[in-house]
Amino acid sequence: MNRILVSVAAFVAMSGASALAADMPLKAPPAPPAPTYDWTGFYLGGFDSYSVNRATASTPLPGLPAGTRTGAVGIAGGGWGGGATIGYNLQLAPTWLIGLEGDFGWLGGGRVFRDWDDVIGAGAHPNWYGTARVRAGYVTGPSLLYVTGGVGWVNVTDTFGGSSPAGIPSMTSTTTTTGGTVGAGIETKLTRNWSIKTEYLYIDASGKHTFGSNPFGIVGTPTDVTHNYQVIKTGLNYRFNGDWDGVPINTPMLASNHNWNGFYIGGNAGVGSSLSHAQNLVCTICSTGDEDPTGIGFTGGGEAGYNYMFMQKYLIGLEGDFDALRVRRQVSDWFDTGFGEFSQKTNWMGTIRARVGISTGPALLYFTGGGAWVRLTEGFLPAPFITGQLNTRTGSGWTFGGGTEVALDARWSAKLESLWVRSGTSTATPFPLGVPIFTTQFKDQFVIVRAGLNYALN
Repeated sequence: MNRILVSVAAFVAMSGASALAADMPLKAPPAPPAPTYDWTGFYLGGFDSYSVNRATASTPLPGLPAGTRTGAVGIAGGGWGGGATIGYNLQLAPTWLIGLEGDFGWLGGGRVFRDWDDVIGAGAHPNWYGTARVRAGYVTGPSLLYVTGGVGWVNVTDTFGGSSPAGIPSMTSTTTTTGGTVGAGIETKLTRNWSIKTEYLYIDASGKHTFGSNPFGIVGTPTDVTHNYQVIKTGLNYRFNGDWDGVPINTPMLASNHNWNGFYIGGNAGVGSSLSHAQNLVCTICSTGDEDPTGIGFTGGGEAGYNYMFMQKYLIGLEGDFDALRVRRQVSDWFDTGFGEFSQKTNWMGTIRARVGISTGPALLYFTGGGAWVRLTEGFLPAPFITGQLNTRTGSGWTFGGGTEVALDARWSAKLESLWVRSGTSTATPFPLGVPIFTTQFKDQFVIVRAGLNYALN
């Protein structure tokens, strides 16, 4: 009997232990490994672009008769273009990448006009460009932040001339210039092999395009034209790794630990370029014409905004920013330095904009637009034969643009965006020899390209 009781007690104890073990939670399975994203391989792509084209035509001093006044004419244009890309990436480690990339594209934004107070045409029309560059970048999840640099070629057609006191005919010449190029971009994967990017390139076409004459037909004196270009691109690339992904339509979003909903604050820095035109409206002793203050400079400041996501992938939001804007340009009018000394300088810029876009999960692709304000001083500096007039004002207008923003972690995100800013007009009337014979309207517009870093407050 005792042995039976002991056996029953042992059975009950074992049963209780088994039941207790059954009631205890099982050990949690290990977390799935974070997905890895492979960038290595050849890729092809296409892009659309907006370019800012800046040229300066000038006549050097050697060879000019004594007392001849030299100067320059600025030529600023902007326009839409597009092209194709080919490249190779090598991912050295999970977070680092190097590569080679080449592209070929068309540039828009040709501009031809008469000089401000002379019957002389001046113009520049870029045709095509190509670059061969190195890329080096940092891989964060499915996104790549990179810098790039190399060699650039631009084919451009320059023109000057027309009716003048010397009867110089209009001259046109086409050349291909070679120079350096630098830039930066953000590229993010849509699928395993498809990716989309936003990129900025600055191309310095350092060689001078020289004409053997000048607008006034002075023998032995050439005209030099220099150029530089900025290209803002949105592109779609496909990486070849042996497996076809198909077209990325209605592709499920990639996993992300970043919540795009809510308030955020951040900072930005970049480049501002003037596409302003100074148009001579009334000239009682000469022809009316234009001059472009082709300034370029730094911009940077702070921003804050709010995002609202709906249907899990679409974005609407509101963003405001306040930035320093240091665009500076001072130029003496071509062959009239005693009569025309143009000046434009900006101090700050602010915008309030709506944002609309789509999320891939770890990235936002967006358009933006709204109101803009620019503080600037522009007009004419005093010169030997002129009483100058400078106007300081806060110009108001509008802005639109777009960009790409990618998650770095649960709180931080990085972006690259471009904005076109139109900030109204102002009028200046300089007084040559004390007589008010010029009335000039400044039409102010700027292109802003900037990188930003935001912190989510949700």
